[in-house]
Amino acid sequence: MPETSPASRKYKCSICRDTQMVCVSEEGVGTYRVCECRELENQRKRLRFASIPKEFESYTVESFDLGAYKSPEAREKAEMAKLICANYVRMFSRLQGDGKGLYMHSRVKGSGKTRMAASVVNDLMRIYGIPAKFTTALQILDEIKQSWGEPGKGAGERQLLQDVLAVPILVMDDIGVERPSKWVDEKFYSILNGRMVQKRVTIFTSNCEIENLLFDDRITNRIMRMAVPVAFPNESVRSLLAKAENKELYRILTADSGA
Repeated sequence: MPETSPASRKYKCSICRDTQMVCVSEEGVGTYRVCECRELENQRKRLRFASIPKEFESYTVESFDLGAYKSPEAREKAEMAKLICANYVRMFSRLQGDGKGLYMHSRVKGSGKTRMAASVVNDLMRIYGIPAKFTTALQILDEIKQSWGEPGKGAGERQLLQDVLAVPILVMDDIGVERPSKWVDEKFYSILNGRMVQKRVTIFTSNCEIENLLFDDRITNRIMRMAVPVAFPNESVRSLLAKAENKELYRILTADSGA
């Protein structure tokens, strides 16, 4: 078969022809710089690694909708939470060195905590190019248990814990929903103590305040040192947002297409 000529070949990037480098002229001298497509590809890789739920992949702190809350008190509290998170992203270069994260909490499910945690991580990956991982507290425990069924049980668990300790930014969603036990305390202490010592940033979401978590005091003390509490309204917006989305979809589906 005849080879495809460079002129007729289809490239993913027409600027650099998939070399990820482009030649530019600076003061009459030719030099090479990295093509924009490389950073775009790196962003896609970071997003895949982060395992951000599909629902939240495009969200940012700026796009967080305060109008979804009904009461003025809830909107005021949500506005303060948004301000804290926006400033956290803006000041992250300084806060990262201390390993300081956020602890987003409210007593009500669906109050926007998880959505905001994902938004913060999306912004940090996009602005600073730092790898992150989104997971739930229960998922971490489940993956540890699943590693027991693999050959070399101890090695599998150690590798999993090392991966959790190593990621620069970790989101632990829904911490506090797991059933308390000595084993749970042991695993969470190992993870949180390791991340605290290494000054790795951890962002938590929970349905209770730190001091009300049913963990060993060693764990709650470490969370207090690792993260700034951010209170969210005790009001659910999940059902309101779902109703609004369905209403808009219904409008589109029932619109006269003119056929």
